[in-house]
Amino acid sequence: MRKITVIFLVLGLALTVMACGEKPAEKGATAKPGQQAVKKADKPAPAKGEAYDCEKFSLTLADGWKAGPLKMGMVNVLPNGKYSPGLYFKFEGNGNAAGTAEASIESMIERYNGSPMESTTIAGIEFKTTTYSHGGSDQTMHVAFHEGTKITITIEGKDAKNNADIKAMIASLKFK
Repeated sequence: MRKITVIFLVLGLALTVMACGEKPAEKGATAKPGQQAVKKADKPAPAKGEAYDCEKFSLTLADGWKAGPLKMGMVNVLPNGKYSPGLYFKFEGNGNAAGTAEASIESMIERYNGSPMESTTIAGIEFKTTTYSHGGSDQTMHVAFHEGTKITITIEGKDAKNNADIKAMIASLKFK
């Protein structure tokens, strides 16, 4: 195991050293020979699995993932037979929720020493976002108030916010 780790570290270092001499082309500029053009951010690959639909939202589940039923405003989306990583949806207020996304996220930042608040657009809605650790687990929380409903999306697990399946499922998300 140590040999494999060392090999990956050496490869990573070698790639980093090779990349240091090259400067990316400026936005809109044509790359000169020997230079690489700046790549646009890759969109997540579409989720390939079952469609999930409830009264609050729909999405395409990634292969090997299951979503529970909407109960008490909550839906858990987990890989088959596992508890992590996870994608959790919570809906509060049914048209009369009070408060702000900023206040909710500031509370999480203060309570769990979260990262600075960011804005994230998910399914056309602006969410406020922070990442923190709770109970030994990394979590990224997105909160929005939309049409009187507080929507909370929590991504749980080590580096889960970068998990390809989770990114693809969120990209397929449609709120009702």
